[in-house]
Amino acid sequence: MKKIFILALAAFGVVACASDKANISGDFAANPNTTVYVESVGEGGINHVDSVQTNSAGRFSLRLPLLDGQATLYTLRCGEQVVPLIVSAGEKVKVGSVPGLVDGYTVSGSEESLLVKEIKNIMGFGALRLDSLRTLYNQTSSKSVLQHINKEFSKEYYAIKRQQIEFIVKNAGSLAAIYALNQRLPGDESLFNGHNDIVYYRLVADSVEKTYPKSPYLTQLKADIARYDQQMALIDKLDKALEQEPAAFPEVALPDMYGKTQSLTALQGMVFLLDFWSVADQNAAFHNAELKKVYEKHNHAGFEIYQVSVDTSKPVWVEVVQRQRLPWITVCDFQGAASNAVKLYGVRSVPQNFLFDAEGNIVARNIFGDKLAAKVAELIKK
Repeated sequence: MKKIFILALAAFGVVACASDKANISGDFAANPNTTVYVESVGEGGINHVDSVQTNSAGRFSLRLPLLDGQATLYTLRCGEQVVPLIVSAGEKVKVGSVPGLVDGYTVSGSEESLLVKEIKNIMGFGALRLDSLRTLYNQTSSKSVLQHINKEFSKEYYAIKRQQIEFIVKNAGSLAAIYALNQRLPGDESLFNGHNDIVYYRLVADSVEKTYPKSPYLTQLKADIARYDQQMALIDKLDKALEQEPAAFPEVALPDMYGKTQSLTALQGMVFLLDFWSVADQNAAFHNAELKKVYEKHNHAGFEIYQVSVDTSKPVWVEVVQRQRLPWITVCDFQGAASNAVKLYGVRSVPQNFLFDAEGNIVARNIFGDKLAAKVAELIKK
């Protein structure tokens, strides 16, 4: 598993509390006499905001409240049609459906909504092109053809990502740029280049502050950037501390496979390893086999392992733990990259570990194999 997380940007949250309105009308021609649902996405998930019935011709009209009078993101859903809009007070937005096409709709009367459609098309059409190349790849056995498809796939992938970045930079002062920061191609976990992506988040935050200084989406973006900075500060602190002197550690308390909460601080007084792993890692069995050698050799002398899984499926995790007969403390909250333990320790890939001395100080990071065995033996002798 690579790059578990880079920036956990929260979804747009909308709770209307002002009288400002935007008018939205249009037609979903393929959906006469059908309910049009208006939704927002908040920290608690998808929120229903309003609904209206199309007439026999598929036409509809409604007025939407705005969050504190600020431009607001809404999604219209009618049958299979999904239309994201960013609307401002007083706008008269018209939506038209184009069934069967990837872009699927037309929009007018809202500059931000037009920008949302632009980035949606970039990512949607791009994903389709990549999917076509995957299909071709799976249908051929010719080595030369496979190499050619791989080359074309890589070329196409980076072309799409460049378009996405160019859109964000060009429209950095728009709320559509915040929307674009959250768009991903299938399988992507980061925007473009891992931890270096933060430069684009900062650019958008600085630019949106000039155009939408009171936007709740700007507030959320700033909060996410602040959390990212805290995570990076911790990583930097750990790295610098390990070069000079031991560093104290943040607490982790997670449930084991029986539901009992296991505390990391309870191990203070022992030499112990905090190890992050995933059952999805193809090398997990080998990784755990190496740890078993160190554990079996030094556990009787006061060495323990506290192993945190970054997985999301309890049945799969429990099955692997039992099959591999892991003898140490193994815990999981099934939050994956969103786990507080992952965030606290700035974990960006697995396996990753932190070695603690008997006083509870981090004395080594990402130490494996013979180096781990030698360091544990050294600490136990002290």
